[in-house]
Amino acid sequence: MRRFALAHAQWRHRELAWRMVDQDVVYLSPSTVYRILRAENLVCPWRRRTKRIREEDEKAVRPDERWATDLRYVWVATRFYFLITFIDEYSRYIVYHELLANMEGHTLALAAQAAIERLATGVAGRLRALPEIKSDNGSGYISREFAEVLSEHGLTHRRIKPHCPEENGVAERVQRTLGEAFEGDPAENYAAAVRATDRIVDWYNEDRLHSALGFLRPVDYYRGDPAALQEVRRQKLAAARHRRRETNLKLAQRTLPLEA
Repeated sequence: MRRFALAHAQWRHRELAWRMVDQDVVYLSPSTVYRILRAENLVCPWRRRTKRIREEDEKAVRPDERWATDLRYVWVATRFYFLITFIDEYSRYIVYHELLANMEGHTLALAAQAAIERLATGVAGRLRALPEIKSDNGSGYISREFAEVLSEHGLTHRRIKPHCPEENGVAERVQRTLGEAFEGDPAENYAAAVRATDRIVDWYNEDRLHSALGFLRPVDYYRGDPAALQEVRRQKLAAARHRRRETNLKLAQRTLPLEA
């Protein structure tokens, strides 16, 4: 375990524990991993941050119930571009992203149209889900063009209170994570920036373990079965605890494994 922890020093103890369980390295709970890392002086210092706790009725309870959208400045070569993302609030999955040249109404409207086209359709060609779109009050989001695209598809638009970015906290936090990833991957031109953006978003959706999702990936919640994945982890830990108990007690006759 020490070798694995040193090879992945960027992961904190909870993510490290679940990565090891998923990759069949060793089956230990996060608290046990923390105690071992602390004894080996391998625990990263924790940065305290204030966090607004969302009420239960604010949270989405299924995929494509609510999409949060936001813009972020991205410096490329000699100018700024604007990264727009549409995030499924239930799964934190980035359903659509694009690097825009400006943030005018017609540009954001085209991005919204492209995002809506990612939604699944039924047999009659109608959208199976109609997510509510949540955004701030930026000029592009309150534009006539953006409103027309949402209205054409029957989507509602909820704008947060002015000067209250915490109300769009999911999108803000995702943009912060993407921005931190961009810092280590500077782009020399627009094409390179698009490739870097695609790579970072793929990493966020398909590889990064999210603490708000029980250390599963956004894709596991958006199109997967998170309960089944959590049950596999539980069974691995239960079996490992049973084997360790047998070893510690030095039983002459091995007992039956715990039932699933």
